[in-house]
Amino acid sequence: MRRLILLLVLPLAACATPRQQCESAATQDLRIIDALIVETEQNIARGYRLERETTTRPRLTFCYAGHPYRRERFGMVFCNTTETVVTERPVAIDLKAERAKLASLKAKRPEAAQRAARALAACRDQFPEG
Repeated sequence: MRRLILLLVLPLAACATPRQQCESAATQDLRIIDALIVETEQNIARGYRLERETTTRPRLTFCYAGHPYRRERFGMVFCNTTETVVTERPVAIDLKAERAKLASLKAKRPEAAQRAARALAACRDQFPEG
């Protein structure tokens, strides 16, 4: 599902103006730190973290079969395909280490916000038309 969403969003990213691309790049670190803070807070609240595990497995489906030299289809046959399954499983965490990580991320956030603000100002100077 994520890959499908990514494939649908990628063409839109190419349509962004140069200023929008600059601003997106300027705030990338800040967005990552914010996402990590939220994830760490959720882990502490739950007492465990969720780890995603991707597995592939074979799947038997029906396909149309046709003659290699004729256009008409003449029946259904079994086809082997692979199916990708993403599962989440709980993993134990060290709450003391998670709290230290959260404190470190929160301490680093103001510095990242200042860098992002300077970079956004540079983007506005470089691309004033918006």
